[in-house]
Order: sequence, then C-alpha cells, then structure tokens
Amino acid sequence: MGHIATAEMFVPLFDNAHGALVFAYNYSGQCYDRPMMNRMASPAIGSGKGLVGLDGAAQAGMIRAEVKALGKLAEAIIIARIAPRSAPCHCRAACCAGKKPNKEWVDAIARLADHVRTTALAGCVANGMMRREYVVRYFTRRDERISLEALAEKHDIHRDTVSAHAAKVALLFGSAQAKKGQPSVPGLESAAMEAIEERLRVIGMVGR
Repeated sequence: MGHIATAEMFVPLFDNAHGALVFAYNYSGQCYDRPMMNRMASPAIGSGKGLVGLDGAAQAGMIRAEVKALGKLAEAIIIARIAPRSAPCHCRAACCAGKKPNKEWVDAIARLADHVRTTALAGCVANGMMRREYVVRYFTRRDERISLEALAEKHDIHRDTVSAHAAKVALLFGSAQAKKGQPSVPGLESAAMEAIEERLRVIGMVGR
C-alpha cells in the first residue's frame, strides 16, 4: 500500500499545460473554495485526479513561477491568452457592474502592444491605441473579434491599412503557413506554449 500511495503522489494533476494555465490564472483564494477549484480544473485534470488534499494556491503559484521563468514577453503572451479580462469588484458603488478590468491582463496587453511597435509594426504609422487594438483582436476568439471594417470605422482609418497591420500582428504571434518547399514558421505564441508545456512536464505538473 505504501508503494501505491507514493506512486499516486507523482501522478500529474493536469493532462496538459492549457488546463494548468487556466487553473492558475483563474485561481484566487478569496474567490474560490475547494469544490469550485475542482470544477474549474475539470476536465483539464486527468481522470480520477482532483485537488482534494492539495493546496490550490501553492499549485497556482508553482505554475505561475514556471511561466515567469520564460521571460516577460512569453509571460505576457500567456497571460493575454489565458487570464480573464475582468475580475470581480466588491466596491458596492452605485455605478459598479460587479466587475473591473483585470490589471494583470491589461498590463500584458500593454507590454505586447509595445513589443509590436518595434517588431511587426516597426516603420508603420500606428498609434498606441491602434497597436493595442490589434493585439487585443488577435487574442480574442474569432467569433467575438471586432471586424476589420468596424475597427477601421471606429478609428477613421482605411480598411486596407487596418487589414495590413492586423495581418502583421497575427503573423508575429501566430504561425505562418508552410509555403511550397518551406516549413511553417512558428509564431511567438506557439513558442511560448510549447516552452511552458515542457517546463510543466519536467516538474511533473502535466502528463507526458
């Protein structure tokens, strides 16, 4: 029995990095009790495994530490993709809708928008607000994205300019399609996700 118990201690809690990241960036000791933590992690947690007996805050902290070790750029990419965009607000003000912007997510978008300034959009005429719009659009689900037409109208910019800029940002973060005789080129997001997947496997947080 002792050997079985010891082996079970090393069973990975999550099947993949995505599930671990979703848990870590949504976990808050002030917002979720242990049953809620279990529901948040399922079905990301492998069959038969759960968070019972584990310190959820410690698990989230370990995952976040591995993300931070990747560097600020990769960390910002992961936060932009995974972290919630808003957080509960308990100020009870009459104008409060019960939510407030998640500063962690907002800061990550700002960092990425600045990175875009010196990379994908270097030499392009695009102000800080537009760079942020392009980054937010990329990290938004396709069915929820603002259209290029609406974005162009919103900022009074030609649609072709908006389309060209958005494509450059998407190419930076996303993967470039393989061309004839050439391999596909991974983007910054896939590189960050592959790196965190490997780090979480090494520490036994996710399965191999």
